[in-house]
Amino acid sequence: MLVIVGITMIRSTTFESPELAELPFVQIRWAFIGLTALFVTAAIDYRYWRSLARPMYIFAILALLVVAAFGVVQGGAQRWADVFGLPVQPSEIAKIGTILWTADFVYRNREKIKNFRWVLVSLAMSGFPAALVLLEPNLSTALIIMIIWFAIMFTAGLHWKHLAILAALGAALVLLVLAITFNLISIPGFPLEDYQRERIIRFIFPDSDPGAQYNVLQALISIGSGGLFGEGYNHASQVNLRFLKVRHTDFIFSSLSAEFGFVGALVLIAVICLVLFRILRIARSTPDPFGALICYGVAAMMFYQSFFNMGMNMNLLPVTGLPLPFVSYGGSALVSYMFAIGLVESVALRRKETEYGT
Repeated sequence: MLVIVGITMIRSTTFESPELAELPFVQIRWAFIGLTALFVTAAIDYRYWRSLARPMYIFAILALLVVAAFGVVQGGAQRWADVFGLPVQPSEIAKIGTILWTADFVYRNREKIKNFRWVLVSLAMSGFPAALVLLEPNLSTALIIMIIWFAIMFTAGLHWKHLAILAALGAALVLLVLAITFNLISIPGFPLEDYQRERIIRFIFPDSDPGAQYNVLQALISIGSGGLFGEGYNHASQVNLRFLKVRHTDFIFSSLSAEFGFVGALVLIAVICLVLFRILRIARSTPDPFGALICYGVAAMMFYQSFFNMGMNMNLLPVTGLPLPFVSYGGSALVSYMFAIGLVESVALRRKETEYGT
């Protein structure tokens, strides 16, 4: 349902833009690739991925290094690799990989998880690909990787003392970023680009540069213009007259709200919540810790990305460039999420097998 809604909204948001008219058909092709990945992944016993977790980690690191050296630059960021003419983001591989290799690490060392040294080893393991993603620069995806890691460690039984230490480290990192943003300190080579600093400043002080707030203001106007039931499919003036920019990617939630109103946005949120509920239900019902950790990681990834995308559309959070899962335009992101759902389906299909040890 979410993929169909996404393709439908991409068609509506690009209908009046001839240069973007091909995007719905491109997304349909990616959707079929994603569906194939979903069914193939669901058919494979998820426990086989344990043996592939470490090779996948090495592959993800190499792919990120290749992008850093030879990647395609778009919009000032070097995040894409050209694979047979298709732009692919290895950072999406890193997100899925983080779920698998962190779950595998915790499963293999579950008796040592109370030892903070092993927590730091796991943190370094996920922190290295996150640092490579941060250098692209891609702060939002790097944060997703670390949130996935934290969610899996938390559900595995992270000790409250270790939790307090990690919270202190996170707070220190936030203060460091703010200090660099406002030029209180300078660290050569710290991967925080000027546009990222400006986004943070504009969020904290929105009146500092009203002109730079154009996209966010148009997103708010679009959401408000939808009213209760919306202006109708392909009839939203903010979308059709192209006042709303990047309306098929980052701000597709605003486009949907303009066309289908509060009710339509609420239905979309309800469907996303239903998917999250089902993932968490599968995680709670499987007796295999490795399978449960996979599900918790997928749920954390989907919740974080949905929450931050909608939050930035409503100016409740800084603009991060995160797409709305299954809905926003983007081939690599769609396939990675379909692959993640395939992993969850694989766990769901084999719950009884793991329960009876067959």
